[in-house]
Amino acid sequence: MKVLEILSGIYATRIYIPFSRVARKWKIVRNKIRGKEGKFVQEGTLPKAGWSACIKPRWARLVETGKANGNVRVSELAILAHAAAGCCSADDIFEIGTFDGRTTLNLALNSEGPGKVFTLDLPPDQETKFDIAQGERHFVDKPVSGQRYLDAKNRYPDKVSRIEQLFGDSATFDYSSYEGKCGLVFVDGSHAYDYAMSDTETAMRLIRPGGTVIWHDYGVWKGVTTALEELEQKENYGLRSIAGTSLVHWCKPTT
Repeated sequence: MKVLEILSGIYATRIYIPFSRVARKWKIVRNKIRGKEGKFVQEGTLPKAGWSACIKPRWARLVETGKANGNVRVSELAILAHAAAGCCSADDIFEIGTFDGRTTLNLALNSEGPGKVFTLDLPPDQETKFDIAQGERHFVDKPVSGQRYLDAKNRYPDKVSRIEQLFGDSATFDYSSYEGKCGLVFVDGSHAYDYAMSDTETAMRLIRPGGTVIWHDYGVWKGVTTALEELEQKENYGLRSIAGTSLVHWCKPTT
């Protein structure tokens, strides 16, 4: 089984990403020809970089590769797996936005050592500080957060035991216990502009020097795209859009 998981990781980065880059460019060109911008395909202004220029390639295992609406693409899942594999053994990982737990499981599967994988999700009945984006309510109104990692606990008991589910509004949650301790932060909460800004500010506090922050849905959801571009223009962080994906990468300086 482990060999098949590694082969899935190789397929995702060596085959899926190149084809995905071509497909995305075609969608952008097609929309320009039609004289309109696709609702979920924005060109973006952040500088692009290949995934291996952002994250050191390692052996990555992928499970639960079947994609549901709201999941990252399999190529993006593989990149996140490589990022998790690059974390130091004592590092914690923090995910903002659990959804069905597919990404959570793969982060835990590929990270080593005693560090925890914390994943924060919004309960359906909790009021939010900001309005969530139109069309994402069904990501919140689900019976169980993290169903896919929960279903895998018998297959990967040691890995799933390192996952700690947290609940709350990401804009008001108390992060004080996790600040500066995370080697990887994955931002995939609400796609509304206010939440993208708030979650990004949170990620900057959570990540340790030398750690990596990755955002999902850049160039897909307008709120995320606008927020990251505004922050980059204002702060000059050095954010980079990973070519062929909707991921954005940033590594916190060590000095």
